[in-house]
Amino acid sequence: MIPRLAVAALLGLVLSTLGALANASPPDPGWIGGFYDSADGDDVILAVTGMDQAPGLEPPLDVEPHALPLGTVVLRARQPERAFALAAPAVRAPPPA
Repeated sequence: MIPRLAVAALLGLVLSTLGALANASPPDPGWIGGFYDSADGDDVILAVTGMDQAPGLEPPLDVEPHALPLGTVVLRARQPERAFALAAPAVRAPPPA
């Protein structure tokens, strides 16, 4: 019983700290000299967590409304609709066994 409890506690500890470790970010580049000088692994952390993939704030295209001529539209007389479907059962339930 004790090994089961220990494994459950260890699994709970690992799962609870995994989210915090996944979102950990490197320190401010002004605090540590030489940290952001390439080939030190910080670009991998930013690529994996997706922090360097933010889109730009301005729209990529200038969109303007414009008219699109469609021609004439002919309206046909509508056929009367049925109040209920003929082939559908009145209730929605599985068939009796």
